[in-house]
Amino acid sequence: MDSDDRALCATTARWLQGCSGALGTLAIASACGALVLLLSKSTWPAAVVLALTPAERLLALRLRFDAGLFADLARGETDIGRLDGALQRLGLRRAEAPTKPPRGVAERVAGTRHLLRQHAALALLQFLLVAGQAAWPLLAGPTSAAR
Repeated sequence: MDSDDRALCATTARWLQGCSGALGTLAIASACGALVLLLSKSTWPAAVVLALTPAERLLALRLRFDAGLFADLARGETDIGRLDGALQRLGLRRAEAPTKPPRGVAERVAGTRHLLRQHAALALLQFLLVAGQAAWPLLAGPTSAAR
């Protein structure tokens, strides 16, 4: 791996750490808000947010794991071949055909960016569902019973 690849790995690791912290906070706050809404009144948006929380948490875990792997690659603590071997032994990666070259750093970063976009979309969806449900009484205006 050359110095450009190491820089890409280091930058990716930092980007993932920052995004996972912000997105994770947004998603956990949304789940807490959904729980409060669900306990106060039965709402389908709150139930959907809570149902999506395990998937969001799994994506967050995966991205934190990838951030650590990219940091290890950037520091030179491992190389791609050893990393792939360790992931295979853990059952986290399928064995590649012997004639197929290992994926490069750019491909790995692209895959991680895809996961990051999925995580961001899921966390934003959770937030919008909770915010919309919480704001609905304000946006709907006074009810006919209050007149």
